[in-house]
Amino acid sequence: MKVLASRFWMVTASALLLALGACSSSDSNKNDGPLPPPATTGVLSTGVITGFGSVYLNGERYDTNDVSVTMDDQAADMSQLRVGQYIELKGHEHGAGDLDAEVIRYHNVLEGPISSIDVGAGSFVAMGQTVLATLDTVFGDDITPASVEGLEVGDVVEVSGVVPQDGVIDATRIDLKPDGGPYDVTGYVSKVAVAEHRFDLNGLVVDYSTANMEDFTTGAPEVGDLVLVKGFTFLTDGAFLAIRVELRSDDYLTAGPGDLVEVEGVVSDFVSVTNFKVADWKVTTTANTEFEHGTSADLANDVHVFVKGVADATGVLVAHKIAFREVSEIRIVAQVDAIAPYGELVLLGLEVATTDTTVYQDMSVLALRDFGLDDVVVGTWLDVRGYEEPAGSGRVNATHVVRIDPEYGVRLRGPFRDPAPPSFDVLSVLVTTSDATRFVLEGNIRITAAEFFAQAPGELVEVWGAWSAPVLSTLRVEIKVSDD
Repeated sequence: MKVLASRFWMVTASALLLALGACSSSDSNKNDGPLPPPATTGVLSTGVITGFGSVYLNGERYDTNDVSVTMDDQAADMSQLRVGQYIELKGHEHGAGDLDAEVIRYHNVLEGPISSIDVGAGSFVAMGQTVLATLDTVFGDDITPASVEGLEVGDVVEVSGVVPQDGVIDATRIDLKPDGGPYDVTGYVSKVAVAEHRFDLNGLVVDYSTANMEDFTTGAPEVGDLVLVKGFTFLTDGAFLAIRVELRSDDYLTAGPGDLVEVEGVVSDFVSVTNFKVADWKVTTTANTEFEHGTSADLANDVHVFVKGVADATGVLVAHKIAFREVSEIRIVAQVDAIAPYGELVLLGLEVATTDTTVYQDMSVLALRDFGLDDVVVGTWLDVRGYEEPAGSGRVNATHVVRIDPEYGVRLRGPFRDPAPPSFDVLSVLVTTSDATRFVLEGNIRITAAEFFAQAPGELVEVWGAWSAPVLSTLRVEIKVSDD
């Protein structure tokens, strides 16, 4: 796995200083006694697991030799965790920037049967909740293809991700689960009928008349509460019969004053740029807060962000940096042509840069758990997802690097550019079409070549074909119709 350059230089510098100090020491100091242990700082981090070999979270590597792990409130171990799961981690930083994990907690946001699927939108409904799968979603090994197309109505799924107040779950990982329950769902209460002992979680009506209610001061939830609901059955009117309802709003790991805090999640309870929440952390900004991929004006409810800062004495996260999540629109399925200096990959002639937060997954027959950039060689087949930065450059920042078994053809998704029928560009790759090319709109609607070239400008397109540098010859090309 990758080692952060900043961490490397911190360690190197510290080692050099220690060596110089040892060289300059005199015999008069030899009886001064042992050096005190290095100072430690508490660290709390929530986000998506990006790799193993210890555990990688929010661009940092945490040693897991002495970690305590729970999954869905049950004792577990590191081997049960998976890339793409959204976790809470508490640990400490010591020495020259070394990080140790003490506690890791994982809890899914939904486990239950799928009631409907919208392949075109990349979403499905389960337990009354709309779940959105994107290019950034990790799918379990038994879901083929690795998209909502690999799911069926009635499948029981476990979903990891974040729960925004608008009710649409942004899935970070989706796995198939055996049926039999219990089912569970986490969400914000949108309506309460106390007399009927019922409340709504977006599209799910919950009957709590016989449920064990945990941590509610009044014995009943209130609108806006973040709750976990568990049960086995649906009533004849479609309501879900809960056996347990737990208030989750105060159930996050806590940090003390001065602790480092790194939180990935969606903005909620937005009042102003100095008063909002992320993953139930109260967040404030200052004049020194650094913004990436946006400005303070972009902060609003349900916006996906990464916040890094320090907890103050009142339990507020004072943000040093806020990064707005970049949505992956680029997909490249191809062999690695070359590996450039500093770890950049070259696929289809495109430069692909990895970052500290790139997710690594091995879905090949090798199934290496701690797969990382060091395991990629020229000729490796990869499924890369990411975004173009800067816009119009043809350069891709990878959010996901997935090793796959050899494919018979290549696949490229990106912005349609520079039409010159029968050719065009995707990013900076020259794509040629022929009489054998199948032109379709999203949803497998057949169109003519003329219709394709008339409708594709300004849209994303996905190309299947054969690569012979510097040309990608198409067998099929699809327009991914935008919502705007």
